[in-house]
Amino acid sequence: MKLIQATGRGIAVVGPGYYKVLKEGEEVEQAQELWGKPTIGNVRQFDVWKAIALQGTSA
Repeated sequence: MKLIQATGRGIAVVGPGYYKVLKEGEEVEQAQELWGKPTIGNVRQFDVWKAIALQGTSA
């Protein structure tokens, strides 16, 4: 599992076959306790990371 972030997309957790946008506040804080700081990228990078996690292919 990995945290990803982009302006306009917020912070999400991704993993093999998994994607969930996190709510600001406690949900983000606790996710960072588990997985560390998010990888920050632009909107395109965020979409590619999401596609790789969910489909195994790039967007």
